[in-house]
Amino acid sequence: MNGYERRTELKKDKIRTAALELFCAYGTDKTSINEIAQKAGVAPASIYNYFGSKEGLMKDTTKNLLESGWQARKELWETNLPFPELVKRAVSMNYDFIDHINLDTLRVLFNTDPEIKKLADDFYKHRYSYIVGQFIEKGRREGYIRKDISIEAATIYLKMYQDVFQQPEILKNSNKDLLKELCDLMLYGLAGQPITDQTE
Repeated sequence: MNGYERRTELKKDKIRTAALELFCAYGTDKTSINEIAQKAGVAPASIYNYFGSKEGLMKDTTKNLLESGWQARKELWETNLPFPELVKRAVSMNYDFIDHINLDTLRVLFNTDPEIKKLADDFYKHRYSYIVGQFIEKGRREGYIRKDISIEAATIYLKMYQDVFQQPEILKNSNKDLLKELCDLMLYGLAGQPITDQTE
């Protein structure tokens, strides 16, 4: 990538960041190209040149959000950090994401275009399974996760916690102790010993 291409990508990233912040603050319908351009420090014509329209920008911003989130999580789980530290960082990453995103806006963005919806579905059905696989494999290898837990069961289990962590009423500073307990349950629920029949 030459200097011109790098500058172009940096400008596009500034536009995406500005657009996402405004979409989350005011909604997609109430955000104009001019407002995005002003916040990004670019001319409105640049947005049309790069993205074609506001709908095109919404689509590109959502795709970029999904791809960057996927890449960050993939890189995290491919590191050599100890399993407990990986879990803490993964949870922290989710908290940071949710703190800076409006989930109602996110749902609008996901439903803007069939291609975006397909990309989101692909992430949760296929890519998320890869991350869960890495989670299970590393946890088993380091002795933190029971070896009789299937990938399918673990995926459903972790998805339940993911849904809880995304609830705005849960993610508050006043709930820090509760969040720690939930993180412990998420980790040690998979790591615990299976229940046996004591009458045997």
